[in-house]
Amino acid sequence: MRIGIDCRSLEGQKTGVGVYLSNLMQHIIKLADESIRFICYFENEIPSVFWLNDKRIEAKIIKLPVQNNLFWSSIRLPFELVEDRVDLFHSPSYTTPFFKLKKTIVTIHDISYAANPEWYPYKSDYFRRYYYHRSAKSADIILTGSEFSKNEIIKYYGIDEWKVKVIYYGLDKRFIDDMGSKASNSVLNKYGIFDDYILYVGNLHYRRNLERLIEAFITLKNENKIFETLKLVIVGKDEGSLNKLLSLYSSRSDLIFTDYVEDEDIPELYRQAKCLALLSFYEGFGFPILESMASGTPSVVSDIEVFREIFKDNCLFVNPYDINEITQAIFNVLTNNELYRDLSVKGKTYASSFDWENTARKTLDQYLSCA
Repeated sequence: MRIGIDCRSLEGQKTGVGVYLSNLMQHIIKLADESIRFICYFENEIPSVFWLNDKRIEAKIIKLPVQNNLFWSSIRLPFELVEDRVDLFHSPSYTTPFFKLKKTIVTIHDISYAANPEWYPYKSDYFRRYYYHRSAKSADIILTGSEFSKNEIIKYYGIDEWKVKVIYYGLDKRFIDDMGSKASNSVLNKYGIFDDYILYVGNLHYRRNLERLIEAFITLKNENKIFETLKLVIVGKDEGSLNKLLSLYSSRSDLIFTDYVEDEDIPELYRQAKCLALLSFYEGFGFPILESMASGTPSVVSDIEVFREIFKDNCLFVNPYDINEITQAIFNVLTNNELYRDLSVKGKTYASSFDWENTARKTLDQYLSCA
């Protein structure tokens, strides 16, 4: 059996999709029968990822004269799949080829584009919404990370329920395994962090509700002199919100925008934070919350359906529209030692139950049933 994988998300700076794919593949390789072969397709370069050295993997660059995502994935890739005699193709990131020549599985992490189109007003996003919808319709199987996202896919795309499979994502064990290591300030110094801080991790986009988080942070400091040196560290790539945030808060020295950070630095940023704050209006899963919990750092998160589903009672939930409630929740976590310890201990225990091997096994089952 030959399985093709779109591995472009592993090139360059690793996003959430890249984290998903890399962890998934390294565990699938361990579980897959020796007769299964994988062809991993790249666009520009083959990254230094250890599992790509497995004898059952062929890494292949499809280079075009001009970089064009649509032409690469929808026209050139399908013919490569035929030439390579692939039995099944898996796209880990929303889209499938326009010309479907092989059995196809697609992972759809969330459908924010369809559920909230007003957040994506750019002309290119109209086509993106159409492309995502078309990909969902044409795929043989859709994988997603929560029951919430499954219901949204069925609702907005009109997909048959049997076609959408929920497989919870796993946790990279380094967020737990590193807990015993001695804290190091070298990572913090690298990003100009020299005081206690609240942490945000995620792309900078309207749906992540950063303005209210910043306003709650400012209110917390204005009302409590004990937090005079406290910082808010915002980790993530800009997706259209940074200029507005800078125009509103550029004079504040207690806001630290790091942009993208190196993957190996993330665990230390979680471990040394006083708490994580993620107040999204809409998500499909919530990797930063899981990673923060595993690191022993409590999380203050928005009270939305998907977070309730995934994280149960192991976080402090708040109304993402209520700045006073957000402020009070952060204050409670930072000042109530009993609450802090409770969230830290039970969060770490709960997070450890999310296992990439389990995710890989269930995904491999879908490969075998679909091919």
